[in-house]
Amino acid sequence: MDKYIKQWHELILNCNFDNTYKMVWSKALIELSLSVGVDSKEETIVFNFNEIATLCLKYYWNQTIYFDLVQSPNLKKPPEIITSTKKLIKDFFSNKGSLQPVRFEKVDFKSLSLEKQYETTVRSIARTLRKDVCWRFKKLNGVDHKIYDLDDKKENVIFHSYNILKLRSYSDFLFTVINYRWTQMLEGFNYSPRISSKVRAIDEDNVKRGALGKFHKYLDLTFEDGSRKCFYCGDVIYDADLSVDHVIPWSYMFSDDLWNLVYCHKGENSKKSNRLPVEEDILRLDSRNARLLEKMENKSREYDQLQIAVEKDYVRQFWTSFKG
Repeated sequence: MDKYIKQWHELILNCNFDNTYKMVWSKALIELSLSVGVDSKEETIVFNFNEIATLCLKYYWNQTIYFDLVQSPNLKKPPEIITSTKKLIKDFFSNKGSLQPVRFEKVDFKSLSLEKQYETTVRSIARTLRKDVCWRFKKLNGVDHKIYDLDDKKENVIFHSYNILKLRSYSDFLFTVINYRWTQMLEGFNYSPRISSKVRAIDEDNVKRGALGKFHKYLDLTFEDGSRKCFYCGDVIYDADLSVDHVIPWSYMFSDDLWNLVYCHKGENSKKSNRLPVEEDILRLDSRNARLLEKMENKSREYDQLQIAVEKDYVRQFWTSFKG
């Protein structure tokens, strides 16, 4: 392996577990290396802290708005960057008038009258990166690895152009190492399932909810009179107001499982969002799953999965882990 890339590899794999700042920092620098043209006459390539901060905001925005993953072990004092990112997301939901998550790349902050808040967030992240991250990332076991230079006055990170070419050549490898290490960290901070899939999905723009209409024929089996009733309020639901809800939120499960799906009114689904289900809901879901298993024919993949869920008590297990 190239000596310069080996330094990056060691720094990524052996950094501490205080938070995930170093992961977004390294990922942003490598992504920026892919975005610049390198002239053979240029000796150095310069990245400003604001453009690095913008990419860091993108990574944290996408992980947070879809999955709300914890990024450090201290729940009482979350990292400053996460706090400012969540504030911007909260402003986004408020101005948009909807809790529907949207990828950072697709948000027009200006049209939502959030340009000032966005710029403030980027500047705040840049300050944190400059103060706490840029110089720490290079240090390992007391040794300062000269992988880039810093210009605090101009707020720049400076690379030799030939090292930028190396980062570009090994970018796929380094992104894989970063995601592996990031997943390790997140697994230490979160009880959430499928963390590795959640980290990869953000990169691949693969955060899509599947169509739930295919589950209607199974959910209908529990209503003997043919009237679909809301799982939460018990009232009859008419077709125009019918919604399928994940009792344990989709953002946590990142999957569509029959054992976790119920009918409810559209308004209740939107209002519930990522709220923690109460124990009464969990008890009723357990009872519903037992009845549904009796009604289903033992000839389908869904039956097998529901049977496993009932036998292994998935409802209570995932509800308990979701509570943390």
